[in-house]
Amino acid sequence: MPDYSKLGLRVGLEIHQQLATKHKLFCKCPIKKEEEFPLEIRRKLRAVPSELGEYDPAALYEYLRNRTFVYKWNRESSCLIELDEQPPLSINEEALHLTLQICKLLNCEVLDELHVMRKTVIDGSSVSGFQRTVLVGIDGYVETSFGKIGISRISLEEDSAPVVARRDDVVEYRLDRLGVPLVEIATTPDIHTPEQAREVAESIGSILRSTKVMRGIGSIRQDINISVAGGARIEVKGFQELEKIEKLVENEVERQLSLLEIKKELERRGLRKLESKPVDVTAFFAKTRNNFLRRMLNEGARIFALVLPAFAGLLAKQCGDRTFGKELSAYAEAYGSGIIHSDEQHDELENEFVLLKKQLKSDERDVILISAGRNPEKALAAVAERANSCLLGVPEETRIADGAGSKYTRPLPGAERMYPESDIPAIAVSNELLEAIKIPKTLAEKQQELEKELPKEIAEQLVRSKYYGLYGELKNKFKIDAVTIASVFTNTLTDLRRRGLDVEKLSGDDFERVFALVADGRIAKKSIAAILEELCKGAVLEKAAEKYYLVTDKYLKEIIRSVLKEKPNLAESAYMGLIMQRVAGRAEGSKIVKILREEMK
Repeated sequence: MPDYSKLGLRVGLEIHQQLATKHKLFCKCPIKKEEEFPLEIRRKLRAVPSELGEYDPAALYEYLRNRTFVYKWNRESSCLIELDEQPPLSINEEALHLTLQICKLLNCEVLDELHVMRKTVIDGSSVSGFQRTVLVGIDGYVETSFGKIGISRISLEEDSAPVVARRDDVVEYRLDRLGVPLVEIATTPDIHTPEQAREVAESIGSILRSTKVMRGIGSIRQDINISVAGGARIEVKGFQELEKIEKLVENEVERQLSLLEIKKELERRGLRKLESKPVDVTAFFAKTRNNFLRRMLNEGARIFALVLPAFAGLLAKQCGDRTFGKELSAYAEAYGSGIIHSDEQHDELENEFVLLKKQLKSDERDVILISAGRNPEKALAAVAERANSCLLGVPEETRIADGAGSKYTRPLPGAERMYPESDIPAIAVSNELLEAIKIPKTLAEKQQELEKELPKEIAEQLVRSKYYGLYGELKNKFKIDAVTIASVFTNTLTDLRRRGLDVEKLSGDDFERVFALVADGRIAKKSIAAILEELCKGAVLEKAAEKYYLVTDKYLKEIIRSVLKEKPNLAESAYMGLIMQRVAGRAEGSKIVKILREEMK
């Protein structure tokens, strides 16, 4: 294992958690996941300078990609505010109170006055070209097994729209998630090992789950900022799987160390500056045997080449979980193209590369890249800029989690992207408001309470489940034993998922109506799983429950008397077996025993 203290590893986390409020952050649209999007609009977004006249590098990069964005929406979950056709309403007070609660749990100092800001985002994930965010708390901490880790800030902001599809220069988004209240928690970069990174993420996640937050896939996401001595801050976005967080940090450390080695090797080879420009070489490939390039040429594509002097052999070098060549390829992919390079073995392109070397006056120390597409010159220009950064070591950039590692998406954003929101006044936070915010019980405290009525294993599963709150409501409403209700949310739903059924279709109302049937004595507890299975398959509750309705006492007595008459002088256990076959689970065993004994007398 590497000595991370010697490597100077620094890690900071940004945790984004959706809040379980009734409506979105700056409008009254309900929070719901849509299945149909009958409406759409198309937009182009452009970068604008800050108040000081400076452009954010990430916004400028997205603008130069010149993409078109299509937004799919449904009037049931989106309105003119999401479409940036109407000013925002005042901030969602429920979301603000939950954020203040999280600030208290993480020992943060809450600001006296909150100002909503606009954060420039023109990658298409917001129709307006910006995301509204408000700084709420600063200078907090979370306790871990290796000491306190600082919480630099806690912000409340709008969630972004998720991508639906990509087609060339067109990207489709859905708007049902846009505007959902999201709390962002940023730690200080005081994490120094991969194991610590995972523990901090788990600790903060546990604290968040003790409040009213969304549960399930996509409701919580982590961005990880990583650097080593001599390297640079790299932001890896969109990471969701905590069990893989250690591997991701380890991979980024290996990647940065490899890039530093490449820098030293280029210096040893005498390279000081890379001045190569992309060159149109389409004519060299008119008779190519390469199937991919031949197909591209038939579609009207052009082919450009780029020389990387003194880079021979380096593109095959491993940088974390992928080669340096794959690293460079990600920059070309941002413009819709890939690259083929002479460090790889391409038998069918051998003649073309030989001719290109002569034409471009390169030698065995150099690498030649080619790219085909509609804008190959832009793709190779981006690769050239990235290759030039090798002389600096590790360039700052934003990457996205990709398998065991990550890949480049855009430059790291700067402070230029923030500016005040003029449509929403400042929000005063009084002492009275702060005092009214109650600190909820932690998961550990909630689990201890559950263990008074549930087995430890079930209590541990339930307290971390999104059904914890619903369990409490149903237990208080119906006179049904706690274990039966809890087991449905832990064991039954787990079994249904394993069998490929979509349990997310089940609403709180579905569970309430099923348990009401149990409480009213209309179905047996053992029938709950079968009815929920029918509901997952799209059945209507009344139809699903019909064949499981319990028999009446009168009818049950008739069945028991009939069995006693048909089979006289049997043992009680034998009678129970015969009767259970007749009622097919539509009568409670305790009731059958009681009536059977009365009739046997």
